[in-house]
Amino acid sequence: MKKFFRKIAFFGTSDRSVPILESLKGNFDLVLCVTKEDVLIGRHQTPKEVEVKRWARENRVNFVTINESLKDGSQRVIEQIKLSEAEIGVVADFGFIIPQEILDIFPKGLINIHFSLLPKYRGASPVQFAILNGDAQTGITYQLMEKTLDTGPVIEQVVYKLNETETSGELYKILFNVAANHLPKVLKNYLDGKTTPKVQDESQASYTRSPSHPTATHIFKEDARINWGDKVQKIDAAIRAYSPWPVAWTTLEEMQNAKDKVAGFTQIKDPRNATKTVKICSIGGGMMMTKGRLAINEIQIEGGKVLSWQQFCNGYLALH
Repeated sequence: MKKFFRKIAFFGTSDRSVPILESLKGNFDLVLCVTKEDVLIGRHQTPKEVEVKRWARENRVNFVTINESLKDGSQRVIEQIKLSEAEIGVVADFGFIIPQEILDIFPKGLINIHFSLLPKYRGASPVQFAILNGDAQTGITYQLMEKTLDTGPVIEQVVYKLNETETSGELYKILFNVAANHLPKVLKNYLDGKTTPKVQDESQASYTRSPSHPTATHIFKEDARINWGDKVQKIDAAIRAYSPWPVAWTTLEEMQNAKDKVAGFTQIKDPRNATKTVKICSIGGGMMMTKGRLAINEIQIEGGKVLSWQQFCNGYLALH
């Protein structure tokens, strides 16, 4: 498809956004990126440039950054949008509420790229919930934004079949690439008036409510605590859903009490370690279905480095 010279602004904060940015730059006139300020990481709180800002700077695309909320910096953003003369905005994994005064600026509105088949899984954690619930498929929804959460009319949807081994990190990366590949055609058809957005069926709506904070739709650390009373399939799904963040966790004592569900777990060597928190960093290709137990690849004891399963066994478990 030849380049379509329509001015577009992008709103996003995810480091996985590059395929979408490349798609917009290669097919349209990308005139502005709205993203967040540098994040502070590590013990020394070292500033790290977010990927959207880095990409925009290196590709000579104008950008504006915000900090705590769009309300705080809305005037600067509004000024930049008006100067850019963008007629439409594209939003992907932005993480900030976009006020009505910004929605109203764009003649053609803002199109949100949401990583579920709306109205299923409205909210901030659709990929995690698709994995947690063992869904056979998920997908991407391109929808016109409204002030309320993920309720706007649907322009287009793309279905993606799950293989029951993806982590949320892997699945997000895949879906960003799929979204980027379909985006030029979706935008062109919409801007040319060839697509009629369809109102969502409210009777089918669901939200990604946090178990520990029911009013929120994003994930909290508390949500990632493993419930060893669940079936092995559900525990496997939770470990994958909470990777790479916040990472599924438990205690050594809880693991020992559920050792019939963990391949190779014998007995804690030193009882003083029983209350230590452990993170299950990765598992091997799903479950060991023949034995019905989890095959853990990497594990991290609180205060320590990531260990292979064998290193963990050697250091923390008694011999058979």
